[in-house]
Amino acid sequence: MLEERILLTLAYVIISALLLIFCFYTGFSKKIKLTGIVVLTFFYIFSWKGYEGILGWPTSEELPELFNINWVVIQEPNKAQSNEGSLFLWVSEVDEFNKSFGDPRAYRLVWNDDNHKKAQDALHKIKEGQQLNGKKSYGVLNKDNEGKDSDVYDIQEGDPELGSPSFEFIEVPPLDLPAKTMILDQ
Repeated sequence: MLEERILLTLAYVIISALLLIFCFYTGFSKKIKLTGIVVLTFFYIFSWKGYEGILGWPTSEELPELFNINWVVIQEPNKAQSNEGSLFLWVSEVDEFNKSFGDPRAYRLVWNDDNHKKAQDALHKIKEGQQLNGKKSYGVLNKDNEGKDSDVYDIQEGDPELGSPSFEFIEVPPLDLPAKTMILDQ
């Protein structure tokens, strides 16, 4: 991984050197040269942000609807360090048959009490050797709206986190394999 960072840095230095040569030794107008500098600066920013995305840093995207939980890391809030806390879930997507597909991915969620308790319980179960699947849930439903269609992204009155996506875990039962039969040689 360090080699890729060094290669990316060297590529930036080479492109910057070419831009300097372009700016000093060509007869183009200042407007074109300034445009080249601005475009290259935005290129550096966007390419570095894209590179961070492939390094394995956790994403803040929404969790998949169904997933298999591989591991949980809980970062408690710390007011002394102005850290709001986070939950990191290492998950793999699952299909309708509860079969994992694709590579595992790290997700970063905002810390709150309810999600913290769920994640802590899941971590204990994983350490005990249980396999867990998860699914997104959307907080508490409004009792007045019972039986009516509602948008899962609607935020309920009161606590702003009530309508925001959360998660819940389901234990995966052990595989039920067919009985083995002995084949006799004749």
